[in-house]
Amino acid sequence: MNLTNNNKIKIFTSLICIALLVTGCDVKQNLGGGESDNYTDGRVIGTIHGVVKAAHSGARLKDITVTTVVKGETYWVFTNDVGHYAITNLSPGNYELTFSGSDGYAIMSTEENIPTLQEVGVTNMATSEDFHYTTTQDMSLYSLSAGLTGTVYTKQDDENTTLAGAGVTVIANYEEAFSPSWFSAVTDSNGVYSFSNLPATETNIITMPFSDGTYDYDVALNEVGLLPGVIVTNDPIILQIATAEPFVLTNNFENDDFGLTESLTMTFSKTMDASSFDITLSSEYGNVAFESSWTNDITLTIDPLVTLQANTTYSLSLSGDSQDNNSYSDNDNFETLDGIEFISTNLERVDGVFDEFSVTSNIEIMFTMEVDLNNYNGYAALYDDEGGYLVSTSLSTDSTTLIIDPLYNLEPGQVYTLYWEVYSMIEGDYDDGVVNFVTMSDVTAPAQVTGFSRGAMADWNTTSLFFMWNTLNGADGYRIYAKDNGDNTDFIRIATYLSGDYVTGQSATVSLPSQFDYYDDDGIQTPFTGGTELTFQIVAYNDAGEGTYSASVTVGDETSPVVTSFNQSGTADNPDSTSTQSFTVDLSANEYLSGADPTFGFVESGGDTNYVLPNSSVSLDWDSDMMGGTFTVVVPAGKDGSGDEFFITNLKDASENASSDTVRVTLD
Repeated sequence: MNLTNNNKIKIFTSLICIALLVTGCDVKQNLGGGESDNYTDGRVIGTIHGVVKAAHSGARLKDITVTTVVKGETYWVFTNDVGHYAITNLSPGNYELTFSGSDGYAIMSTEENIPTLQEVGVTNMATSEDFHYTTTQDMSLYSLSAGLTGTVYTKQDDENTTLAGAGVTVIANYEEAFSPSWFSAVTDSNGVYSFSNLPATETNIITMPFSDGTYDYDVALNEVGLLPGVIVTNDPIILQIATAEPFVLTNNFENDDFGLTESLTMTFSKTMDASSFDITLSSEYGNVAFESSWTNDITLTIDPLVTLQANTTYSLSLSGDSQDNNSYSDNDNFETLDGIEFISTNLERVDGVFDEFSVTSNIEIMFTMEVDLNNYNGYAALYDDEGGYLVSTSLSTDSTTLIIDPLYNLEPGQVYTLYWEVYSMIEGDYDDGVVNFVTMSDVTAPAQVTGFSRGAMADWNTTSLFFMWNTLNGADGYRIYAKDNGDNTDFIRIATYLSGDYVTGQSATVSLPSQFDYYDDDGIQTPFTGGTELTFQIVAYNDAGEGTYSASVTVGDETSPVVTSFNQSGTADNPDSTSTQSFTVDLSANEYLSGADPTFGFVESGGDTNYVLPNSSVSLDWDSDMMGGTFTVVVPAGKDGSGDEFFITNLKDASENASSDTVRVTLD
């Protein structure tokens, strides 16, 4: 099914339906297509994950809050011990991520997109299947530990430069997406300004317009690189006497909450030549028609001839001259206030299924703000393949949910199309959309699947698992879900299989998606390392929906590590009677190890039969990747350990599986 929600784009131009009551209006023609145009193949389930580090040290940051908005509600996760976060089960759309939670680091934000199936080029995927899309968004946070100081001067002419004195506002402005993105300081009587606790990265230093009572001075700009824990002294800022160029003193549109029916006003610093001005107002949808007028040649009013769209960025371009022939040119962007937006509907199950709606239920559509049910432009229209349905409408107690009541029951297993245009209490603000859904059929949902079991044991890097289960009568297919005891704590659908009615048992090999990975930056998918366990369930489905989920099957790393090399470097024979010497034995394994020392020792088998190296002579240093280590053995003066065997056993992997094998090396 296809759900589209083009907020504030009015696609119904000729439909007149009063009080959201529709009786036979032909909406489909105004949409430019028939019912088949509204289907989408498959469903995208998105995941955004990444690693949060300190920008300068590269240290991974724990307990950083990663916040975004999902379907109108704020959603947050925390980074784990290795700085990793993951936000799962996302629908297609653009998500703004905010990284915060540590007083020592600046708050930062970025955007990431989960594409639709069409955007990723998938056009032939069955509607019963899911498409898992994962994107990586790492973030470096800058510490709030940098300092900056400097002095501001004013220049009257080539021979006279003096301290600016008090009252010059200096802005430290950042191009990175910090919150806040700028900091201010004011000079003292000696023209000195000071900042502390700035983000430790490159910043633009800007002075605001300044007057000492005799002259106005130009704005100055330079760039400074800041370092954590260091107070940087900036180059002197020398302000030049300002030219006579005009500028805007006040306007009513730069707070990003502009009303949809308001007029833009701006007052200039001097009288302007109104006849010289070129003005353009536009958005992503094109140019906006308007009328403009001047008051006393100093205040400009721009009155849009159409209602602006909520939550939209507009661009205002101005160029012209003042009456004393100084030019003015500027491009300003501003945002309109937030308008009403679609959040969700009970036509959609939480996992994106639109084919199980009850024939006796009312349709509910939830919005971000109160609905104006009395707006005569609003409507709701319900259609099947034979025509329109009569409906009545009402609102929830808080007026944010539109309730649509078909005046007679819907039919089982029937495809329906719902159109709406809903207005908020903000003048000119509306939301419109269309959704296709299928009512629940008369078929009974399948029973619980039995005999669900797995095949061979898993290892640390197993990504394909073999499962078996008993065939169930009345099932069209089976869906397998998985979760783990790490970052993926909610069940995620990982596989769908059609039913084989001609056999008594079925089996399948399931490939785990990349989001089941313990380490995200080692280039290896390792679902089961570090003690991670995955829990699996299977459920049968048919036209009536899914049945009861099976008993869970839990899988973990049950395979012991294997030593891939155990080699000596150096000699165990120390003929020097006055000092010790050492040799090493390098250990490599096939997977990540726990860091617990294995059992080791020496066995006499040659060389000096009266001497065996003691265990106390051995030290072990693990490799940084924890897939091996080096034993360093100190041989006392004049002792000979050559010919003896050095052995290890009880080597444990990161999931604490211990090897029962004994690995030996005969010492040279």
